[in-house]
Amino acid sequence: MSKKSEIAARLLQKIHPRWPLPGAMKDASLLEQGMLAVLVRHMPQEKAEGSVTALKASFADWNEMRVAQAQEIAGLMTRKGRTPSRHAVRNVLPAARDARDYLQEVFQRVHGLDLELLREDPAAGGKLLQQLPRLGLAAGSQLLFIASGGQLPVHGGLVRVLDRLGLVSRAGSVKKSGEAIAPLVEPGKELEFAVRFSEVADRWCDARRPTCQECVLVEDCPFGRKVAHDWRVQQTRLAAYREREEARRLALEKKEAARRAREDARAAKKAQAEAQRLERERQRLERAEAKRRAEEERKKQKLLAQKKRQGEEKAKAARIAKQKAAAEKKARAAKAKKAARPRR
Repeated sequence: MSKKSEIAARLLQKIHPRWPLPGAMKDASLLEQGMLAVLVRHMPQEKAEGSVTALKASFADWNEMRVAQAQEIAGLMTRKGRTPSRHAVRNVLPAARDARDYLQEVFQRVHGLDLELLREDPAAGGKLLQQLPRLGLAAGSQLLFIASGGQLPVHGGLVRVLDRLGLVSRAGSVKKSGEAIAPLVEPGKELEFAVRFSEVADRWCDARRPTCQECVLVEDCPFGRKVAHDWRVQQTRLAAYREREEARRLALEKKEAARRAREDARAAKKAQAEAQRLERERQRLERAEAKRRAEEERKKQKLLAQKKRQGEEKAKAARIAKQKAAAEKKARAAKAKKAARPRR
């Protein structure tokens, strides 16, 4: 065993796939085997196989399932009919959505629902698998393994991981890449080798945006160590930037709070002055109103006094006229009496 193969064997032990891969399903097409791989992430293989069989029998073709509602798919998977209640199938809805999305991804990439390209052209098939994130490269490696009759599955993601680890150099073709990788693989473990390193490609070793700082192989990977170091430097810079921005934000908030306090003080002073003005105006109006009422009361009393004097004067004039009339009457009576006396 070479040094690189020893390193590869040691690294394999650090990689733990998120999901188990199913065994090969009898009489299943590559498309159906891929669907099985998607479903076993949610349920045991026996139940997943039963679901694939039930779906195949329920739909006229896979394209009909591709455009179906997830709730309908879940109902058929659980044999509860095409219109089950959401509550009845809530546990299998995620599996139904993943299966439908898997079909949609395949349809968008090959303009059909057939993965036989993996048998006909392994190189093109490997490129296709990198465009099916719902399936993933780990499960895709299994499909390549089945399609090739048990040969080491090779695709761009696997080559990229091994190249960044320094175990192989990127070759110009799948065949040359396979020849470079083959010495690293323990006989009989071709599928395990491809699946585990493909798990790294799926989760961390992206072609454009790798997350090496999270990868389980970062300390063993020259490329990963550099990316992780650059990431830490970037995070330090981002932390410093965020700290400066936070200080700037706090300073702005303090400045804004001071500005608002000044404005509030001015507004309060203005409001106080306005309140005082209104109070003075109210008092002035009250004084004017009191003066007006006093003047009205004075005029009223004067008028009443005038009327009283006029009444008294009228009464006095009436008494005088009465007394005068009585005196005149008395005088006339006396005169008449005198005239009535006989002369001597």
